[in-house]
Amino acid sequence: MKGRATVKLRDGTIRQAEVHWHEAHGIGRKVLKLKRPFLDESR
Repeated sequence: MKGRATVKLRDGTIRQAEVHWHEAHGIGRKVLKLKRPFLDESR
C-alpha cells in the first residue's frame, strides 16, 4: 500500500513524504518505508 503522511525525522525536521508499507498477514508485522526525495523538497 502507499499513502502520504507528515513525518518527523530523527533530526526533528517535519516533512511531507510518500509512505509505503507492507503487512505480513497472520502475524501483524508491518514494514514502513519513506520514499525520497520528500514531497515538499524543491526539485
